[in-house]
Amino acid sequence: MLDLTLRIKRFTLKEKHRLEKPVKYTVRNYKKGDEMHIARIYSECFGPATPRRLKKWHRLHGTLPEHVFIGVVDGKPVSSVEFVFKQLHLGEGVYLKTGGISGVCTDSDYRHKGIVTSLMKAGLNYTENSGASNSSLYTGLNIPAHRIYSRFGFVDIMTRRTYIKYFDYPFVFARWIRMLNRQLKDSKIATRKLQGWQKSVIIELKEVGPLAFRFRKGRFQKLKKPPKKPDIVLSTDIQTFTHIIREGVMDWEQAAKTKRLAWKQGETADIEMLKRILRWMWDE
Repeated sequence: MLDLTLRIKRFTLKEKHRLEKPVKYTVRNYKKGDEMHIARIYSECFGPATPRRLKKWHRLHGTLPEHVFIGVVDGKPVSSVEFVFKQLHLGEGVYLKTGGISGVCTDSDYRHKGIVTSLMKAGLNYTENSGASNSSLYTGLNIPAHRIYSRFGFVDIMTRRTYIKYFDYPFVFARWIRMLNRQLKDSKIATRKLQGWQKSVIIELKEVGPLAFRFRKGRFQKLKKPPKKPDIVLSTDIQTFTHIIREGVMDWEQAAKTKRLAWKQGETADIEMLKRILRWMWDE
């Protein structure tokens, strides 16, 4: 009898990217008409954006065409990095010219192709040749783009934190649900990942009690009352929950280790999906 053994290889993320067909792209500066494409890319990465708002931003910060670097595939802009020249205040009347980086974003269909790396390289060379002694950027914590920034030698020099007091957190929660739907509208990755996922979630906040939402028919819905049979139940406090959903200031392992967060109910796959939703991070 012939004995056949099925062997399955689980490819690492790096191996998957290596197997993908390479993309031919070019790097150039911004030109009139690109704002339509850039606004679409921004909407997927940062939330709803329009060409009008993009032009307003450029006028406000004095952005010139040579300050914006575009990655182009088959004649279509698919990636963008912008350099905003400012005076970096070091205190006591001391300023340094900096090439501030903003709008680092790539269409989800063209990520992991090295396009942003090429744009960053071109932009940093331009910044240095323009007389700036440094380049700076403000970014969320624990996001995939940190790998790119670290390779280029960026270091963390955070010196301050933001504090906020909530008077009506259920209202804030409702606005957050609304924001999720706006982000979902422009996120191709999130739409694909959430397809077929229909679950209800209760978040038990120590200060205000349970707040609930569900994802059904392609939309997030805030629930007036917690469902009797939820799929997921999470217990935490407002500070921890806010840290998690705002730029990933705190990660799950840290929150669970310090017992500031606990899962009371939920299948492993559903919990992993909820983690993606709360932090809105869909890249592998």
